[in-house]
Amino acid sequence: MTEHLTIGAFARRTGLSLKALRRYDESGLLVPDAVDERTGYRYYSPAQVNRARQISLLRRVEMPLAQIADLLATSDPVAASETLLGWWAEQERLLTHRRGTVDYLLDQWRRAPEEPFQVEVRSAPERTLATITSRVLQADLVATLVENVHRLREHLTASEAVVTEEWWAIYHGVVSPDSDGPLEVCVPFEGLVPPVGRIAIRIEEGRTEAYAPISAAQCSYPRILHAYDAVTDWVRRHGEPTGPPREVYRVPWPEDPTAYVADIALPYREAPW
Repeated sequence: MTEHLTIGAFARRTGLSLKALRRYDESGLLVPDAVDERTGYRYYSPAQVNRARQISLLRRVEMPLAQIADLLATSDPVAASETLLGWWAEQERLLTHRRGTVDYLLDQWRRAPEEPFQVEVRSAPERTLATITSRVLQADLVATLVENVHRLREHLTASEAVVTEEWWAIYHGVVSPDSDGPLEVCVPFEGLVPPVGRIAIRIEEGRTEAYAPISAAQCSYPRILHAYDAVTDWVRRHGEPTGPPREVYRVPWPEDPTAYVADIALPYREAPW
């Protein structure tokens, strides 16, 4: 006869609450070995204790239930280990990202000295652009930038257009965990290129820009926010914006994190005073 544990005994042995066990039953993550049809009482097998403890540990590190189910469904221990390590690396990345946001806010409240960004002015000529506009949240920003630049260059190359390393990202709206832009990725070119699918072709008029050069290390979040602040504050003191902010990438990504990689730019016009 199969040994069974009542839900109370199982909870004591595994460290899971009755509420959690009922929730895991409803989600299919940890279904009782038997249920009394008359009383509805749940009974668990001792063989389920190890799975329950693994679920408990994974919930302590805040892994979502759906991902726990996928992880525990993996029969290969090596694959399961790699999946867990990959998930944890992403949590560490997100934690570092959140810490950066906290540091940025503390700098603002404490009025701590910020990184020195040299704001300069230039005249940007009229350019013909191939562009893709996307709605994107912050978690998918980098992947979207890389993918859209690749798609644009692929189309331009197939159309025999002349392109350089330069491209830029125009933020028509805020990109954050809660706001999805929109974001427009642009590659300037010379030649005759037709629009296709999501790829649009447009001419951007010449303009005056205030900009701050940044290194690869300064391009990371939230350090890049200080560069945006420096340019925005400079424009407010000298005039007013005439368009959305942008990141202008002119060179391949350098191996040296201290090397120049991009400009944070803001179109503006000088104040009449």
